[in-house]
Amino acid sequence: MRARPFTIIGSANVDMIMKVKRLPDRGETVTDGTFLQTFGGKGANQAVAAARAGGDARFVACLGRDAFTPAMVENFRRDGLDVEGLRFVDDLPSGSALVMVDEGGMNYLTVAPGSNAALLPEHIAAGWERIASSGLILLQMEIPVETNRAVLALAREAAIPVILNYAPAHIICPDLLAGLDTLIVNENEAAGLSGIEPSDRNSAERAGRALVGMGARRVLLTLGAAGSMIFADGTSEHVPAFPVTAVDTTAAGDSFCGALGVAVLEGLPLSEAARFATAAAALSVTRFGAQPSIPTRSEIDCFLGWS
Repeated sequence: MRARPFTIIGSANVDMIMKVKRLPDRGETVTDGTFLQTFGGKGANQAVAAARAGGDARFVACLGRDAFTPAMVENFRRDGLDVEGLRFVDDLPSGSALVMVDEGGMNYLTVAPGSNAALLPEHIAAGWERIASSGLILLQMEIPVETNRAVLALAREAAIPVILNYAPAHIICPDLLAGLDTLIVNENEAAGLSGIEPSDRNSAERAGRALVGMGARRVLLTLGAAGSMIFADGTSEHVPAFPVTAVDTTAAGDSFCGALGVAVLEGLPLSEAARFATAAAALSVTRFGAQPSIPTRSEIDCFLGWS
């Protein structure tokens, strides 16, 4: 039986990417780069990741009516995303991101929110009847905080579990964790929320437990090449990473989040869902770009030896 719909509510961006041999120092110009224009945004990346991982994925976002929008929407449809929840505004451009990536896959990234800032609580309320049929909702922090609060409140009333990927952690709002089903954070986000820098296994344990104590039922702390840790039901578990050669880490976390939601909806235990998500993230870093790097279900299954 097909899993219930998976609704991703969040941002969508136009990405301008420059691949360089090394990232510049302050005030320095690095030449001989390679340019690529793709589509990104944490919400869109995670929605595409969910669709490619085999989920019945629905995307709720706000786009501008600019030259990039038709191609962006067509890409969503091509990936099998349900785009009935998209909203369009005339007075703002779609969100945009400028990304510099070095040969080792490390990146600098800046974002202009554009139309992402116009996805407001009233728009969630207006479309809630459709969202309420979801088996799971996924949020990030690239739309207004009040919009996320509105989603969390409505989801609690409807008993719909929510995954919050607290990224980026530019605004610290601990109240978002109260009663949250699942929180996903990286080291920097965990430090911002908990006040504990997860620099080793011991401090990662303390940070994860602190986040559970702040109200999240389950916490996944992603640790890059060191894998991830799961904190749930009073226990912790380490999920190792897969050794790969990184080309671009831009959408690794988003690939993880989208794939994790699909696996959870399919009924996998959280540790197995995290392993599936880790495989998706590992595949994504071996490729250049945000959405172009996100793997398909067949690629993930093959990587894990499931097919």
